Amino acid sequence: MKALVLAGRRVAGQDAYEAQVRISGRPMVEYVVQAVRDHPAVTVVRVVGPAVAAPGVESLPGGESLWESVERGLAGWDPDERVLVATGDIPLLTTAIVDEFLRRAPEEGDMIYPIVPQEAVRARLTGVQRTYVRLRDGVFTGGNVFLVRPRVVPRVRHRAERLVAHRKAPWRLAQDLGALFLVRFLLGRLALDEVEEAARRYLGITGAALVFPYAEVGIDVDKPSDLERVSAELAKGGAVGA
Repeated sequence: MKALVLAGRRVAGQDAYEAQVRISGRPMVEYVVQAVRDHPAVTVVRVVGPAVAAPGVESLPGGESLWESVERGLAGWDPDERVLVATGDIPLLTTAIVDEFLRRAPEEGDMIYPIVPQEAVRARLTGVQRTYVRLRDGVFTGGNVFLVRPRVVPRVRHRAERLVAHRKAPWRLAQDLGALFLVRFLLGRLALDEVEEAARRYLGITGAALVFPYAEVGIDVDKPSDLERVSAELAKGGAVGA
């Protein structure tokens, strides 16, 4: 299996990548790279963003947008072989959690995306702030790892970019999927299987949302308070590569 680490987002107004922020003496992206590289099923790791010097790791410069980085990172790989993708800002990720995600993921589907229950996040790191969506099945936040077949990426780019742009505003995500969908969301009547089916129709792909009780895939470092909490966690041994 091949793995792609997306670390191409730059610090505003600077040439430096956000994934180069150091935590406990290491660039944040290195924790993610180690977690995926150490999995026995992963043969190649490609980082789009800062160069990471490690055996079996390829590095490419980041694109002008997230989606450009995705396409750049997947270029030249088997279009039908699913790739493990992770963002470079989830340093609490471990090889054991990667293994659990791969083990639980359905074998079929163009894209498999984890959603993390709110209670799992709160139990793992009290007080951390995330964006949640309330469904009939529970309250969830999105994860930052997924499986995808490279061949579907170009054709879903436009609509997927819209969904990513609205990821911090759940009601806008619901609006993207239609007026009736939005009403049902605002009334709290949507079930997870309805959301899955609507997303499959909207993107024109097969796939599934995987309820995944490991908060480490959903705790990304995108503001100073996140950095402080995660740094403290790693300093006390809250996560290692395996």
